[in-house]
Amino acid sequence: MFEYQGSLIIKYNLKLLTGLRIGGSKEQFEIGGVDNPVIKTGFPVFEYDGKNTLPEGAPYIPGSSLKGKIRSLLEWSRGVVKKHCDEAKKKEKISDQIKKAGSVCECGECEICKVFGTGNAKVLEGLPIDKQPGPPRLKVFDAYPTWDSIKKLEEILGEGIYTEIKTENQINRITSHSNPRKMERVPAGVKFEGEMVFDFYKNEDKELIEVVFEGMRLLEDNFIGGCGSRGYGKIKFENIKLIWRSKEFYKGQKEAERTIEEVNSIDELLDKMNEIKTKLNGKE
Repeated sequence: MFEYQGSLIIKYNLKLLTGLRIGGSKEQFEIGGVDNPVIKTGFPVFEYDGKNTLPEGAPYIPGSSLKGKIRSLLEWSRGVVKKHCDEAKKKEKISDQIKKAGSVCECGECEICKVFGTGNAKVLEGLPIDKQPGPPRLKVFDAYPTWDSIKKLEEILGEGIYTEIKTENQINRITSHSNPRKMERVPAGVKFEGEMVFDFYKNEDKELIEVVFEGMRLLEDNFIGGCGSRGYGKIKFENIKLIWRSKEFYKGQKEAERTIEEVNSIDELLDKMNEIKTKLNGKE
């Protein structure tokens, strides 16, 4: 059954290959500001990387955005959406069909539900104890710009400025009437530091970790944030470090922490999956 065994810490850099736009609140902007702001810190983040203070107004990537996008891509690639579409045909109302077809998986039994969790209490109440998914394995935390990226942005754009304004134009096909709009986004080249934590409750959870890396690879060939079909939000994971901490580590036994792997890319990580699983089983 379920027994907490330890956690795999996944540290990484996320590099923007194109401009990134994750929408923020317009209420943060003064009159005359841009119509489509990106999400930013509303206050300084003190010693966010252990020594530097992230200034107020710096952009960041919410963990919910990363986790939600990775889960969505996995549900498409693993046929969950197709399954829901087939089940939706049984609904009489078109609105119910669409709702069912586009809903998140809540079966509680598949690998995606075990990794990301399911909030459907009724489904869980109907599953026997040996088929319960248990707690969600994956936690995804907000990712903040590296200090080097913050300083480079200030050097190029000016102190306290961390985003660019991209002007876009919508043209009427018949009249050629234009409808210009200004989009705020984080410039390409900026790097973010992020962290995920994967908890282990069963021996077979070591097989589930590959689901996370598969989702990260899918994200690299997709996008995060808005306006992806117009070229925004393409990213690449770099400098990935896996650290294993057994439950003994949290009891004060520092030797219970060890670095499992350090790689430069997701492809390299997936190529080493067999080695990683062996190390997670306690065998070097």
